[in-house]
Amino acid sequence: MTREKLPNKRRSIAFTFEFEGHRYRASATRFADGRLAELFLDAGKFNSPLQQQAETAAVLVSLLLQHGVSVDVILHSIRGPIATALLMAEAP
Repeated sequence: MTREKLPNKRRSIAFTFEFEGHRYRASATRFADGRLAELFLDAGKFNSPLQQQAETAAVLVSLLLQHGVSVDVILHSIRGPIATALLMAEAP
């Protein structure tokens, strides 16, 4: 499978949410055809294990999306704040 690359300049949406007492900030970008393309997740606790896990999960989800894996397939396999962010990013 080939990775579908994004343009260098692209629009994204940002949103915040809480999960298990922690506040997260997420941003999401879509491909030109409207499919979700990447997700960033920030736990707001610089260099903490929580922040590192959030960043890592978002990178992995973004790579899956850019390799053509659907949001539904990803959601079937994950839980936690990354799943919440993915659901919120996918909502109309």
